[in-house]
Amino acid sequence: SDVYFPDAGLELETVEAGKVSRKIRARGGDLMMVEVYFETGASGAEHRHVHEQVTYCLSGEFVFTVEGETATVRAGDSLYVPSSALHGTRCVAAGRLLDIFTPQREDFLTK
Repeated sequence: SDVYFPDAGLELETVEAGKVSRKIRARGGDLMMVEVYFETGASGAEHRHVHEQVTYCLSGEFVFTVEGETATVRAGDSLYVPSSALHGTRCVAAGRLLDIFTPQREDFLTK
């Protein structure tokens, strides 16, 4: 289906063995929602992309830096990453993030 995305049909992709994995939860039009699983100590290296991104912390604790501004993010917190902004994170306590991108991350589909 292009509308419904039951969990049982979603693939858990390894991004970094034993540290980071992700599931593309839903996508369509210009939107994509991705759940990312982090183990304590794992990181998302600083990077840039043309996509706008909103991140919601489902669980755990993370230290994010967006364009030089650093903040601790815990369950229930959100952040916005503008297009082309330098950003990255370090996982302080194992957890999960829900990332929403526009446009879709085509690079996530080609792996």
